[in-house]
Amino acid sequence: MPVLNTYISTLSIVGIIFSSFLTNIKPSIAQDRFFCDENGLFTSVNTERGALPLIRWSDRSFPPPFSPAQRCQIVSQRFQKFDSNGTLKYIKADMVNNLPALCVAAYLGGKCLPDGLLVTFKPGTDANKTLIKLLDQRVWAARETISLSGNSNDSIPPEEKSVISQVNGTTYINMELFLNWNNEPQK
Repeated sequence: MPVLNTYISTLSIVGIIFSSFLTNIKPSIAQDRFFCDENGLFTSVNTERGALPLIRWSDRSFPPPFSPAQRCQIVSQRFQKFDSNGTLKYIKADMVNNLPALCVAAYLGGKCLPDGLLVTFKPGTDANKTLIKLLDQRVWAARETISLSGNSNDSIPPEEKSVISQVNGTTYINMELFLNWNNEPQK
């Protein structure tokens, strides 16, 4: 009987240790799609082909606390928030709080969503040109030609076939197409 009590006590201790170990294990959290790569100070996106840098943060002329590292973190978190909540449909160039900016729009031709700000630029920056620069690396890395919409009268709506669209002089990027280049067959 003393051996049985010792055995039960040992099992109880092992069970307590094991259960305390299990409660300290955190469940696996899916990796964010957008993140700040602090090695190169890039806002990057994870794709099926690997991580792709979108924005390089090198401008040190913004006032504190907006260092390149801080802006990288803030903007990467914004991209991730909009991606996670399903509102990262289009990015457009616009003026937000009287500054040139990039923001999220729900549809082609739409306005910036409330609280849809991604990033602001210095006064005088051409936000349309800056938005198009986001595509540079993807355009040159693409294995296929990409569709740039114009004023065509095709029966297929531009948002279904074009990564870049212009509406009344404002540039829009269809983020679903942008993020899936070469991952799925083009229509």
